[in-house]
Amino acid sequence: MPSFVNQRAFDDPNSRRRALGTDLNPRNAIVDARGNVLAYAQTGGMIAPLRWALAPGAKIYRFGGAGRTPLQVAAGAWWVERGEFEKLLGFAQAHGLAVGMAARLLCLVPPEWSDMSLLVRARVARDLLAWRGLANSVVTPARAGGPMVRLPHQNEIAARRLAQIFIPGLDEPGALGAAIQVENDYPLDAAESRRGFIYL
Repeated sequence: MPSFVNQRAFDDPNSRRRALGTDLNPRNAIVDARGNVLAYAQTGGMIAPLRWALAPGAKIYRFGGAGRTPLQVAAGAWWVERGEFEKLLGFAQAHGLAVGMAARLLCLVPPEWSDMSLLVRARVARDLLAWRGLANSVVTPARAGGPMVRLPHQNEIAARRLAQIFIPGLDEPGALGAAIQVENDYPLDAAESRRGFIYL
């Protein structure tokens, strides 16, 4: 039975909550008159996350940017596996979209969350645990104010159904190098990664 390098982080109940899109920041929570937390806000995340094991050698891909280095992007939790990334590429080619925009549509990432200006490819170095599931609908405040940004999931359409993985613990000190190795990074055009995005 493999020993998972991020077992402790995965076993933390908050790891599944984060995979579900739960905002654990108390400032954004729903509270009563005394300030007691009644519920945490939830947006995005994945539907019904399942435990998923990643074996050494597996290729994984992550989008990020906004001036971050490849290692800083790689420390994030949200990734897609190789087969899902190839599906994303096919969707981009079929619809004449930039890869970043295709990822925005299939992974449900509004511009408020990322400019999608950097793609990182990494290789799993040691056995890892992740949560895996389909994207859930997103409702989040717009950066410039105004109405909320709404991105409904379209999992009922096979061509738009894309499983994502959430790997807890990569942001812990010393964890990244032990868990994954960044193999390559690809700068993307932030404007192209947003071209065609419509606020409804």
